[in-house]
Amino acid sequence: MSRETIPFACADLSALAKSLRKQLMSCESFPSHVEMLNILARANGYSNYQHLKQDAESVNDAGSGLSVEVPRKLQPFMSSDYVLHSWPVKFSLQKLSLWFFACRFQYQQRYSEREVNEIISRYEDFGDFARIRRELCNQKLLGRTIDGRDYWRTNATPPDELKSLADYWAE
Repeated sequence: MSRETIPFACADLSALAKSLRKQLMSCESFPSHVEMLNILARANGYSNYQHLKQDAESVNDAGSGLSVEVPRKLQPFMSSDYVLHSWPVKFSLQKLSLWFFACRFQYQQRYSEREVNEIISRYEDFGDFARIRRELCNQKLLGRTIDGRDYWRTNATPPDELKSLADYWAE
């Protein structure tokens, strides 16, 4: 049985910690997996885990409508919401994964290094946005000025399997 990924984010970490502490202290024994899911959901303002899950599903349903699947070769490295969890070792997979970042940038728009880092950071969670930024430039998917102040998306052509991705995000 495959496990569904449910995103979890909190606006106030301190409030989350206080709520978790309070709920855990009220438990008579160590909570089970399901009880922990409910505790986490309640600490983040949901009535229970099902409420959190339903909210996440409604966000996904109302999402992009994008029908590009993560290529099978990249699935060990990237989730279905296009977040890269680790950097592939094989060069061919690195190049393919870079397209998921390159397509996030608009044509004919200039970006500062900070803006580029912020965009990349949203779609990678292993903490090496600088590597991805450098590789985007090395592979000529992004251009940059000599001093590195301005970046832009180049006119590179994506692989056939990702053309609809490039078309969708470039709008």
